[in-house]
Amino acid sequence: MKKRNHLSCLFRTFLLSLILLSGTSGASAQSEKSVHISIPDTSAYPIITVYIDPLDRDGNRLENLQLDQITLLEDSINRDLLEIQALNPGIQLVTALNLSSPFAIQDINRRSRFDYIKESLLNWAAQSLDTAPDDLSIIDSLGLELIHTEKKSDWVKALEELDPDLREIESNFNVLARAIEIASDPVPQPGMKKVVLFFSPQPSSDGFEPIDNLISLAKDNQVQVYTVLVSSPAYFETAGAAKLQTLSEETGGEYLTFSGAESLLDIGQLLAPLRTTYLLRYQSSIVTSGTHTLEVSIASTPSKIEGLREFTLDVQPPNPIFITPPQTITRTPLEESLEDSVTASFEPTSISLPILVEFPDHHPRELEELIFRVDGEIFESKTTPPYDHFIWDLDRYQISGTHYLTLEAVDKMGLSRLSVETPIRVEVILPIQDTWDIARKNSSAMLGLALILLLGLTFIGLIRQGKIHPGNNRVSSQIKNLGSRSVGTYRKLFHFFNRPPLPAENMEFSPYRLIPVSDLSQQLFTEPLQINDPVITLGNSAREDVIRIQHPSITADHARISLQKENQYQITDLGSIAGTWINYQQIAPASPHILKDGDIINIGEAAFRFQIKNRPNSQAAHEENSH
Repeated sequence: MKKRNHLSCLFRTFLLSLILLSGTSGASAQSEKSVHISIPDTSAYPIITVYIDPLDRDGNRLENLQLDQITLLEDSINRDLLEIQALNPGIQLVTALNLSSPFAIQDINRRSRFDYIKESLLNWAAQSLDTAPDDLSIIDSLGLELIHTEKKSDWVKALEELDPDLREIESNFNVLARAIEIASDPVPQPGMKKVVLFFSPQPSSDGFEPIDNLISLAKDNQVQVYTVLVSSPAYFETAGAAKLQTLSEETGGEYLTFSGAESLLDIGQLLAPLRTTYLLRYQSSIVTSGTHTLEVSIASTPSKIEGLREFTLDVQPPNPIFITPPQTITRTPLEESLEDSVTASFEPTSISLPILVEFPDHHPRELEELIFRVDGEIFESKTTPPYDHFIWDLDRYQISGTHYLTLEAVDKMGLSRLSVETPIRVEVILPIQDTWDIARKNSSAMLGLALILLLGLTFIGLIRQGKIHPGNNRVSSQIKNLGSRSVGTYRKLFHFFNRPPLPAENMEFSPYRLIPVSDLSQQLFTEPLQINDPVITLGNSAREDVIRIQHPSITADHARISLQKENQYQITDLGSIAGTWINYQQIAPASPHILKDGDIINIGEAAFRFQIKNRPNSQAAHEENSH
């Protein structure tokens, strides 16, 4: 017997130790300092706003915080605060009554639990506030619903008129779902906290899973649920009571019990810490989408207070777009007949291209630069608003051709995006010249031909008259004397009209160019490649006769472009490893492929747009080669 008593004593001592250790652990957890950080408001990105609630060891709010006391880290990098404000914005409060038979239990004074709850709520409503007005709602499980009012009188009237027969009512946790939904609405004042004050009996085990879902909903919308379990003390330790306690703890609220025998906690005192907050505002440096961290620490006595919040942010580069660009622009001469088509004037001389810069991440922000390119070359750049259009000068285009337009937008965060190429055909209608203009322009040549014809007819007439005999040396001498001057003069003219064409090597214009269009080719070649040779080789070789593209995907002698006839070129793959691709279709090795203006040439990871340039006798070509 003594041994049994000794063992029993040891067991009781062990249990007591566990209880003390448990109590010590709980006290330590409660006494820790912390900073509650709201989900950041990123609507004005890159300016981000957060609300913080620093608490001391006793759970009291720290007062009179100064800027130099606060350190804010975004993704572990220190960020300077732009602003700190102490706010008293009030609260967005939803009172939810899950009415049922436990509310009808009366005490010896024949007052029900509901009577005490109603009295406590009305006493709180009668208190004056030093903060901004609250946003009030009240609902119950029987259909009462008054939402989002600043008038306490309306809220009080709705509560006073509530007089249900509680004995026959069953609890309905749908009222909690509706309360969280109402509390999740946007707040009328910045910094307002969203609170549900929930009076309810314990749920049955069938209702546990829906409550778990409501916990997630409340946390996602930053709704704090303060729960008052209305029941007998015998039910305060049940699984249903524990589920309501979890609801409050995980949403940042508090859990209370009420049996009717004790006094209800003063609701004004319960909600007082929720009426104040600190606003912090800073400029973010985030340039990538995903999950990010925000840490706030406050220097205080005796040790600093810290808080951590994870949040997600979608960040994308601005997207510049041409708004309904024309497919074709037709330029017509100002006069129907002009002496020289090279100096003709055409209209329109310019065209306005409307532009839209959208932000796919829904965070509009300032632009650093908006760049307008034509055929891969910068045409104009804007660094100040408005960014709604560019004026495209068309005077340089005096022959027909297709041009490729792009936009590039760069925002203040350094994010940039290049638009897709927009092809626009410029059709130039050349002036019509009449016969007299042609004759006048070629008057010298026509005069020379007329004189030669006249000399021929005169010679024939002299032969017929017998004045000149063929074979006579004297005749030869006369012919020479007669035509020496004229023939000598017009021999040059004859040779001019029958001269051979100038060889290709003497042409000082670029027959075509290769415009870089891939990241690799744009890094290696910042400007389009102007090609002046009838045959070129593209590859990774350092030889002088190869246009070198330094990249492992490029073979030493990868591909060759050669001139076949005027303005017709072909490309041949020289047995490369990665192959040669035209418009994203691979061509067979050693099999020439005819190139067309605008074709995309892929050589390994390099890509170029093939563009035939102006003919040598055009004014546009003359302007190109004069630069």
